[in-house]
Order: sequence, then C-alpha cells, then structure tokens
Amino acid sequence: MRILSSRGARAITLTLGLLVASPVWAARPLTTEDTGTLDPGNVELEIGVDYLRGQGAQLFLVPGGLALNFGVLPRLEGGVAASVVILDPDDKGTQVGFGDSVVKLKYRFLDETPSVPALMAAVVVRLPTGDQSRGLGQHDVDVQALAIASKTFAPVTLTLNAGYTFITRDRALDVVNLTASAEIQMSQSWSIVGEIVSEVATHRQNVDRAIVRAGTVYVVHERVLFDAAVGCGLTRASPDVVVTIGVTITLR
Repeated sequence: MRILSSRGARAITLTLGLLVASPVWAARPLTTEDTGTLDPGNVELEIGVDYLRGQGAQLFLVPGGLALNFGVLPRLEGGVAASVVILDPDDKGTQVGFGDSVVKLKYRFLDETPSVPALMAAVVVRLPTGDQSRGLGQHDVDVQALAIASKTFAPVTLTLNAGYTFITRDRALDVVNLTASAEIQMSQSWSIVGEIVSEVATHRQNVDRAIVRAGTVYVVHERVLFDAAVGCGLTRASPDVVVTIGVTITLR
C-alpha cells in the first residue's frame, strides 16, 4: 500500500474515519449525530467542501460528505453519502478520486419530554469505494453502532453520542466513539454550534484522535441552510486544522 510510506498522508486518511466516513455523519456542520429525523417522504441534500491539514499532508473533500437523507417511516431515517478526495502529501504527488461511501439507518425510539431526553440508535456502514492503493480509502468495511441522546434547555440543545466502530480489516483498530455538541439559538434564523469528537483506541497499536470545533448555521430559506465551521486537533494523531463550509437543501 503506497500511502503507508507517507506518515502524514496516512494519518490524514485515517482521520476520514473520524470526521467524514466515521461512519456516522450528522446535520452540517457537525459530526455529532442529532436525534432529529425527516418525516416520511421528505428528502434532504447536504453539500459541502472540507479541508484538513496536519502531519505533512493536506486533504480536500469536494464535495465534502455529499449526503442524501430521506425519511422512511415515522422516526426512521436512512441516508447515503460519498465524496471526491484530493489528497496532497508534502512528500508525494497529489491523488484525486472517489473516496469511501457511507450508508446509514437511524431510529428515534423515545421523543423528548420536559423531563426526559430524546433517545436514538443508529447503525452506519462504510463501504470501500475509494482506491486504497492511492490513499483515498480503506479496504473492507467499518460498522458503527451508536447511541444518541439530546435535550433542549432553550435556547441551548445538548447532544451526546456514544458508540463502537468495528474495523473488519483489523479488529485491533476498533475504536470507541465519544462525541458531544451544543447548539445555541441566537435568533430565528441564526445559531452557533460547537462540538468535541473523539475516537478512543481499544488496542495499544492504535492511537486516540480528538477534534474540537465551532461554527454557525444560518437559515436563508425554510428549505435552505448555510453553515461553516473550523476546528483543530487535540492529540498528536489528529489533524492540525479542519475547515468545512456547506449548504443543506430540503428537496421535498
């Protein structure tokens, strides 16, 4: 696998698992999955551009996390996501191509009440559609099981995720997923968001990765939302800089 000769490029590629094909993705611009679901028959398109920099490599996702979400049944939502990866290691030539794809299914089994948070379960699978030999993806599949809880204390909504990702190509790379986010509604059309996203290694040959980031969401129209966020890594194995900008469009 040629990409292994570049430590920076390999680290950035692995970070795709943390932010883009983790395999869970959430309402832009966050990685923390929320407990909201689309009504049956509704469709939502998320388009973004992402940039990661660290450890001797930089990576663009154009589009970053292109996702199509759709309501299946009440409280049940499905989705698919894919992206084009531009990987630019400092010590090698630029690689461009399709990255890995993601499919997900999430179900909210308990709605929020004044005394109880909303609770949800999600299962997400990463599919090896990227070219592993060029560092654009990883072979085999990853499967993530996730528990999600959220509670609103107007104007603040807090969300917690806890899960486990099974790395089928090498079970020593399995990780525990722990994330937390906060959204503050500043006005009817504007909110600010922040999160901490982490992967905790389950084996000594793996490493912990964590990212903190903050951003904003602006409602241009009831069916169009713009967003942007910037973040940084908290561990040596995490990227130095993470930037994302995008739009969410409700199609139906």
